Amino acid sequence: MGRSMGDGMARVLIIGSGGIGRRHLRGYAATGRARLSIVEPHEGRRQEAEAMFPIEESHADLATVDLKAFDLAVICAPANLHVPLITACAAARLPFMVEKPLAVTMDGVDAAIAAVEAAGILARVGYIRRIAPEILALREKIAAGLIGDLRLVYVNSSQDFPKYRPDFQRTYYARPEMGGGAILDAASHTFDMLVWLMGRPVAVASMYDRLVLEGTDTEDTCLVSIRFASGAMANVTINQFQKPNVAEASFIGTKGNLTLAHSVLSHWDDDSGRPRETRDYMDGLVPTEAHQARFTLEANAMLDALDGRPCSLATLSEARESLRIALGAKASWDNRIIVSL
Repeated sequence: MGRSMGDGMARVLIIGSGGIGRRHLRGYAATGRARLSIVEPHEGRRQEAEAMFPIEESHADLATVDLKAFDLAVICAPANLHVPLITACAAARLPFMVEKPLAVTMDGVDAAIAAVEAAGILARVGYIRRIAPEILALREKIAAGLIGDLRLVYVNSSQDFPKYRPDFQRTYYARPEMGGGAILDAASHTFDMLVWLMGRPVAVASMYDRLVLEGTDTEDTCLVSIRFASGAMANVTINQFQKPNVAEASFIGTKGNLTLAHSVLSHWDDDSGRPRETRDYMDGLVPTEAHQARFTLEANAMLDALDGRPCSLATLSEARESLRIALGAKASWDNRIIVSL
C-alpha cells in the first residue's frame, strides 16, 4: 500500500488544521486505520489541534517534513496554495487528496496535473458529495435510464450562510483570491456534481453580485447557466443570505424526473403531482452527525483507493472542469458575454 505500513496503519499528513482540516482529522481518526500528523503554520491552531487529536508529528512548515515518510497527504490549506502543495506531493511521489476547489485560477494547474500524472500517484479532490448515499443513488438511477436521457437540470442551493459560519468575514471566504464566495466556494460542489452526471461543459453564462453580506470582497449570489457537450443544460441558483436552508435539484429526462431535496430523492414519471417513489437517505439520522460521518466515509474511500480499490471521488481532471466552469462564470458577468469553455 504505502511506504510505512508495517503496522497496517496509513501515515496520513493533514496539511492545514483549520475548520476543514479538523473535519478530516476527525474523519481519519474514526477509521481506526490512520496515524495522523499535521502541518499548520498558525501556532494557536496547531496547539489546539495537538490537544484535540492523537497527533504523532506536528510541524509549522512543510519544508521540515519528510513527505516520503507518509502514505497519504490531505491538503486543507486555502485554495490559492493548492497548486504548489500538489506539486510538492508529486515531487515526493506522495498520494494525496486536495480540498475543493482545485485552485483559484488556471495558473499552474495543467503543469501540476502533468506532474502528478508523471509521478503515477493516486490523487483525488474532496468533493464530499460523491460519497453521499443520495448522490450515488441519483447517479445510478440516471445511468440505469430510469428517466431516459438527462436533458436539463435546475439547482437551488441557498441558505443563511452567516448562521452556519459566523466567522465568515475573517476566513478565506471573504477574499476572492483565496477561493471565497458563492461561485468558487459554494457553487463548486454543484459544478462537480454536474460534471460527474452530465460530462464535459462547453459554455457558461452568469450574473453574480454581493447583494447582502457585508465585510467581504466576494459575491453572495450567483445565477449560472451551463451547456454540456451532450447538448444538455443546467441552471444553478445560489444566495447565501436567505433564511430557509434550501438544497433542491430537479433532473429532467425524456421519460421522467428525479428530484433531490437535501437527502430526499424522488422519482416522477407523470403529472399526477405524486412521485412514483421517494426515499430519505438520512432518515433517522442527526444531520450534523451524519455530515461529519461522511468525512469518515471519504477517509475510508481514500484509504481503500490506496489499496487499489475503485474510488468515486473527483479526479484532478474532473476538478479542472469544475474550476473552468467557476472561472468562466465569473468572466461571463465581468465581460457580459457567454464564455466558451
